[in-house]
Amino acid sequence: MSSVQDAFKHNRARQNVIVGGGLILVCITLLSCVSSFMIYREGFSDTPFFVQGILSLFAVLVVEGAFIWLVYGFTRAFSSFLERIICLTGMLFIVCVMFTNIVTHFMMVKHLQLAPFQETWLSCGAVSVFIGVLVIVLAITLADPVSRLIRLELLYQGRQQETIIQAKTDGLESEHVQLAMIERAEIEARQLADKIVGGDNQLAPRGKARLIQQPQYGNFDGGKPRRRR
Repeated sequence: MSSVQDAFKHNRARQNVIVGGGLILVCITLLSCVSSFMIYREGFSDTPFFVQGILSLFAVLVVEGAFIWLVYGFTRAFSSFLERIICLTGMLFIVCVMFTNIVTHFMMVKHLQLAPFQETWLSCGAVSVFIGVLVIVLAITLADPVSRLIRLELLYQGRQQETIIQAKTDGLESEHVQLAMIERAEIEARQLADKIVGGDNQLAPRGKARLIQQPQYGNFDGGKPRRRR
């Protein structure tokens, strides 16, 4: 009985740890969202204020949403070795981005001197993160084992159909097919000859019948012509 209670306590404690870790991740992610929004907003300063806010929000959703997606996928969905390696690499990359954004934003607010790499980050590095996220998402999508199995199945079916068509094409040149073609040609020739001969036989009796059926008019009055009234 005590072992069952210990198991329940352990499961409850494990659930509490998972919930606590999730809350910590959510808080850090929200903090990173604020810093990322302030940094990305400067990159869209040439647009109207309303459009600038929307584009900055989209940029934050791309980075922070990718991090949440990777964490959820690693713990719930990704099963293959390649998927998990790409996911770990992506999470490490986005964590570095979040750390850089938080520190840079803090130093900007405090009016502290930024390091050279931070200046480069503000000029072009933060924007290049979108391309990195795109590469990570594409790599995980292509590494999906289900998609790989579907591609292999399509490849197998394609090669099978290609082999069947090639065999049929080669069979057209075989001796059996050639003999069958010759036999078919002879049959068609005989049928055509019978049709031609049969047509002549039918035309001849009809001509004779017309000659026989012509009426013969005789004069029964001794050859004297007869007047019409």
